[in-house]
Amino acid sequence: MLESMSKEKRKNLPREKQQRELNFKPTSKYFGPKDIKSNEDIILLHEEIQAIKLMDLDAMYQEDAAIQMNISRPTLARIIKNARLKIASALINGSNIKVHEIQNDFNVAVCSMQLKFLDDISIDSKYIFILHIKDYKLENIKQIQNPAFSENNIRPRHVLPTFLKEENIHYFITKQIGITCKKYLIDKGIYPIIKEEISLDEIVNIFK
Repeated sequence: MLESMSKEKRKNLPREKQQRELNFKPTSKYFGPKDIKSNEDIILLHEEIQAIKLMDLDAMYQEDAAIQMNISRPTLARIIKNARLKIASALINGSNIKVHEIQNDFNVAVCSMQLKFLDDISIDSKYIFILHIKDYKLENIKQIQNPAFSENNIRPRHVLPTFLKEENIHYFITKQIGITCKKYLIDKGIYPIIKEEISLDEIVNIFK
């Protein structure tokens, strides 16, 4: 019984911050097609290029690659999936790939019907929270009107991917998303994360 309670308490404790090992430096940081002019840049994060090197070039097992990057295996799985989606999108659509060298520095967007807290994180809720996360900490929050707000009678897939790309968003959290809109987001280098509900603190914890 005591052992069980101890485990339960440990589960509820916040996770300690892990310093990721991101030592790989790519020879080139900008890639693109030579036969057409591409006006679209897909941003590959530092952690994503490192995961690609370990998994696809060095042919490491996920467990070993996760240990080398000092992250959990589920976190590595998310990173490598995102990286491969971005690279596939760039190859199929003729987009440029730009390597973002700054470690643990990215923007996350999530919709909400309220401005004081996250409420109803549907893709067509009234506001968009833009979170700047750096070194596992929330650096800044910006709140803006959602152009895909349901009362505007505009389909999210027609406006949201381009809008979020212009805001330099890397991840978009929502509780539900259509296949077409998901494809359009990925084509812009934005990775959707599906959550029924989430708090601001929980968003930061996703990336630890």
